Amino acid sequence: MQRSRDFLITIARRYYIDEKSQQEIADEFGISRPTVSNILRTCKETGIVETRIQEGSPRTSALGEVLKKKFGLNRAIVIPVSDDAISLLSRLGKEAALFTHSIIRDGMQIGIAWGTTLYQMVHQMQYENVEDVSVVQLMGGFGASNPQYDGSELARELSKRLKAKYYPLQCPVLVKNILVKELLLEEPWIRKSLIQTSSLDVAFVGISSNNPDSSALVRAGYLTNEEAERIQKAGAIGHICGYSYDKNGNLMDIPVNNRIIGIEFNAFLKIPERIGIACGANKAAAVNAALKGGHLTTLITDESLAAKLTL
Repeated sequence: MQRSRDFLITIARRYYIDEKSQQEIADEFGISRPTVSNILRTCKETGIVETRIQEGSPRTSALGEVLKKKFGLNRAIVIPVSDDAISLLSRLGKEAALFTHSIIRDGMQIGIAWGTTLYQMVHQMQYENVEDVSVVQLMGGFGASNPQYDGSELARELSKRLKAKYYPLQCPVLVKNILVKELLLEEPWIRKSLIQTSSLDVAFVGISSNNPDSSALVRAGYLTNEEAERIQKAGAIGHICGYSYDKNGNLMDIPVNNRIIGIEFNAFLKIPERIGIACGANKAAAVNAALKGGHLTTLITDESLAAKLTL
C-alpha cells in the first residue's frame, strides 16, 4: 500500500527524534513492527532521513565542552576552522540548520534576527511539516542596503520552510530619533508582531562586533563609521538584535539603544532558548561579552573563535 510522505515523516520523527521503539510506534499506529522497520528503511532510501557522521576533531569537541562549562551553556557546537571564509559561513549555516531541525516541535514560537550567518542557516534548511508554528521577526530590518540583512525576508523564508505563521516587523531596526520610534510603535501591524515576542520558545541571533570595520549595523547602512566609532569609544563591545552592550555584557545606557525597534532586550533574555551563531576570531570580544552577560543558552561557532573564548 502506498503511504503518504507525511505519514513516513511522522514515523521517522517518532523513531529518530522522539526515541520511541519500533514496537511502541507499531502499537501507536496499529501496524506491525516489521512494517515500521520497512517504513524506516524507505525513509532512508528516499532521503527523508539522512545519516550524518560528525567529522569534528577531538580538539573541536573538547572546545565545545570547555565553552559549556565556562559559560554555563546548554550546548556549544564547534565546527572545524577553514581558510575559505565563504565556505566557513556556509558550513556554519548548514550546522545551524541541522540543529534547528533537531529542536523544532509542533506549537513552537520562533524568533529570528538577521545577519549573514542566519541567512546561511535559513537558506540551507529543508522544508519540514510541523503544525501550529510561528516565526516572529525579532528586530526591524526593512530598508537595509543588503537583502541578507532584511529581517522581513529572512523571517518570511523561514516561515515558508516550516509552513509556519509569519509575523514581520516591516520597519527599520534603527530610526533617527525617539519620536519616529514612538510613531512607528503605534502602527497596528508593528504592535502585533512585537506582542508575539513576549511568548517565544526559541530565538536565533547573530552577534556583531561594534568595531566600525565589522559592525553589522554599519554594513547594513544603519550607522555611519563615525557613529559606530563614537559608540565604540563609549565602551560598546558588541550588539545583539541591534542593542549594544559593554565588556561584561551589560546593556549600555546610550541613545542608540533607545532608537531600536524590536524585541525589548529584557524580553529577549527571558526566552528559554537563545541560540547565537557566529564565526571568526575577530568576533571574540563581542561573543565573550555576550556569554559573560548570559545572553545566550546555545552557541554555534567555529574552532578559531571558540579557541579565543577559552583563553
